[in-house]
Amino acid sequence: MGSAGELNAFLASVEKRAYSMALVSVKNPDDALDIVQDVMLTLARKYAQKPAAQWRPLFYRILRNRITDWHRSATV
Repeated sequence: MGSAGELNAFLASVEKRAYSMALVSVKNPDDALDIVQDVMLTLARKYAQKPAAQWRPLFYRILRNRITDWHRSATV
């Protein structure tokens, strides 16, 4: 299990790349920021108790799913 400090360090390490991925996908800086913040909160709330080694794949899976959800809602 990771500590709060480890989780904060992990989130800081993936923040820029996640934002870049979201921005390229949704083409809107505000929406990209909202997506990344939502993913970070989801990881912190639901998966903080998981081992730190599992955070990276979980984070990017959640990010991919949120981007997909954004595209679905944008087409409706």
